[in-house]
Amino acid sequence: MAGRFRWTPLLRLGLGLALIAWLVRAIGLDAVRQAWIPVRAHPGWIAAALALTFAALCAGVVRWHGLMHRMGLPTPFSRTFRGYFIGQFFNAFLFGACGGDLARAVFAAHDHAARRAEAVTSVFLDRAIGLAVTLLFGCTLLVPRLRFFAGHAEARPALFLMGVFLLATLALLALFFGRGGLERLPGVRRLAAHGRVGPLLRRGVEALDYFRHHRRHLLVPTLLALANLLLLAAATAALARALEMPLAVADLLVVFPILTVLAAVPITPGSLGVRETLYVQLLHPFGIRPGPALMLSLLGYLAATAWSLFGGLLFLRSNRGGPGK
Repeated sequence: MAGRFRWTPLLRLGLGLALIAWLVRAIGLDAVRQAWIPVRAHPGWIAAALALTFAALCAGVVRWHGLMHRMGLPTPFSRTFRGYFIGQFFNAFLFGACGGDLARAVFAAHDHAARRAEAVTSVFLDRAIGLAVTLLFGCTLLVPRLRFFAGHAEARPALFLMGVFLLATLALLALFFGRGGLERLPGVRRLAAHGRVGPLLRRGVEALDYFRHHRRHLLVPTLLALANLLLLAAATAALARALEMPLAVADLLVVFPILTVLAAVPITPGSLGVRETLYVQLLHPFGIRPGPALMLSLLGYLAATAWSLFGGLLFLRSNRGGPGK
């Protein structure tokens, strides 16, 4: 079993690279090369995309830092910054957002050994807020365009999945804010009453209950999640300008949340290949050719990876210098 687990990351990476290779072959290498040509004439747009991506990540840092503060987990901002960017490193090179969240959870639990359950819960809540805001914002913008997207066969699977995720999210929100909160989930009370995990689970649920009873403290994290989304969308718009792509910002705002939500599913490392396939499929209804759509996705991945590598440097420095560094 352990041997098979060790091969899993390589298999997922292989799947991601296979998807990229399949796309390049289907689109044509010459078409991909042609899509790259305009980029060399627009270094300013590339620099803007990198700066906007960094600003978006910083909004995420502030959001997580505020949540930990509200949960009684005092943390120097420099430590939150480091933990968040280390999470970005693992996010890029492991299994999508889940790998980065696991790294952040370990980092936070290490800093708050006496309150590990609350530290891990802060990562879960931070991710949940980000995904819920992205999903609800995307679905709100999608409603007026629903008939337009439904008329394109390549977009229908994404619409179906967004509908499923929306229903699940609304159900969880109703459960969370309803009487009894998450304890009404099947099996939660049973797990909380048994074994070594029980006390940790109870403390995690109690930490979430604080926000259920003090909903106003969710306003700022929600606004920061929206800022994170809009800044990342702006970074993608800058890359589209670098590619001289005729894509309206309003159209990108409709598509980008869909891409973000679906790419969060941990299929390949950093959603490599999955995200590119989604870009090609979802930008086609707007008249964007597959070559530029693929290149836009790859440039967005490279912009995020640049800051993920920065997180990797922080991770190496943290390991070398110890927890206090």
